[in-house]
Amino acid sequence: MKKGIVIIAALFFTLTAFAQSEVTFESFLQQFPKASLPFALSTETLRTQLESRATNAPVEKAKCLAWEYYDFIPTLEDDARENRMPVYPEPVAALETADYHAVIYNTGRNFARQYKTYNIAVFDKNGKFLTTRCIAGVNPTALASATIDAELNVTIKEYSVSWSKDYLTNGIEGNTIVALTEVSTRTVKATAAKKEGEDWINAPMKREPGTAVSLQAK
Repeated sequence: MKKGIVIIAALFFTLTAFAQSEVTFESFLQQFPKASLPFALSTETLRTQLESRATNAPVEKAKCLAWEYYDFIPTLEDDARENRMPVYPEPVAALETADYHAVIYNTGRNFARQYKTYNIAVFDKNGKFLTTRCIAGVNPTALASATIDAELNVTIKEYSVSWSKDYLTNGIEGNTIVALTEVSTRTVKATAAKKEGEDWINAPMKREPGTAVSLQAK
């Protein structure tokens, strides 16, 4: 009996040590589909996400990043604390340049609604975390697309969303997007230290029914 317990305990510690040894930066990168530069989170793709929500199209279940890899992106804990809600990051893409690794991930909390929020995290070649910022996403009133070039410069284009029927009164189910109006364009360097106000804020722009949409202050 004692021998059996010893064997089980040894097996447990062996498996635990093996699992811990597998949590490396390389295995972290493998959680993200490899992509090439330039890389785009296009206006068309984001618009389709919102239109799919409007038509109640079936939603593919998102694959979330396993919790053991959260430490590679320290800001995940900060995000959860700030919003008082857990974060379930969805791996989107892994990018690489001669000097950096970068990953794109979605932190949108309500996957069923397809209101996604895309972030880029940058690391040096040794896996040291450098910075992260929110670069794109979609909600019923706003859409932000992003294009990332070979030097990890990110061009963000923000649009306001116009519906055929007022969404505050009618919701978006069965509604139709009639226009995307460009509000702003800016470029940020993903490898640089983040400055205040550089994050795109994925929150619906507030407006009264029957009035024009105004850009939320950053």
